[in-house]
Amino acid sequence: MARPDKTEQIIANLIENAVRHGAGTVTIALERETVGGSAGAAVTVMDEGEGIPDHVAGRVFTKFWRSGKRGGTGLGLYIVRGLVEAHGGTISVTRAPSGGARFRFVLPAAAPDLASPPSRRS
Repeated sequence: MARPDKTEQIIANLIENAVRHGAGTVTIALERETVGGSAGAAVTVMDEGEGIPDHVAGRVFTKFWRSGKRGGTGLGLYIVRGLVEAHGGTISVTRAPSGGARFRFVLPAAAPDLASPPSRRS
């Protein structure tokens, strides 16, 4: 039920960040995930760079946060989080097995209640 253009924006931004700020191979994985008892989808984007230090991991999705290493406005991950949450999903960042950054977002298979039109009673 996700909007294709918004899902593409989410994935493109995560890949662009992995290429710009990471190093080595960028790996993208798509998996089936259970969300609230229903089927959903999980997308993971990992790189082989330095990763995101634990002490700043909680801030990467905030407005205007920048790593300070390479360009960017500091809005990309903030927008990504907003798009994921607007679809009823969640996003997280952890350390990849290779040591780089691992961004993972999960979207439910059905539209969240807030995206559904209100029902009309006759």
